[in-house]
Amino acid sequence: MSPAITEAIYSVSFSDFILAILVLTVIACALWILDINPYSNKLQVYSQTCDNMILENTYCKGNWLDKPVETFTIDLTTDQVTSTIENKTDASVYTNCIIQDRKNWTCESTSLQKNISVIDGLINFGEKSDTRQITRLEWLQYKILEIIN
Repeated sequence: MSPAITEAIYSVSFSDFILAILVLTVIACALWILDINPYSNKLQVYSQTCDNMILENTYCKGNWLDKPVETFTIDLTTDQVTSTIENKTDASVYTNCIIQDRKNWTCESTSLQKNISVIDGLINFGEKSDTRQITRLEWLQYKILEIIN
């Protein structure tokens, strides 16, 4: 190692080192919360269901309850998407998929008798559904509020 590099390494103060670690941690947390990872083939969906839904105007009269996190694994080589639900071992496989990227795809499932489409990371639940999708940040806020209360 050259003397200039050695001097630069040893001239960094402890507070500068801690600041650099803190900045990297904040960047990593922001990337996780905003779900920005171009190398990932997984899409995690955070959704809630209403315990007392008035379907005429899609208004939730009751409380929104968290559903388990659903993870979709996109396989571009086979044009399939595998869905797993948090704390469950079985998986659903969607076939005949048209996949643009991990946040934009459409599939059909013969075993589940339903189609699924995801646009910009949002699942289309249909107009008169008692389920809504929330962002990872909203999910995290709800979890923190549960811990505080």
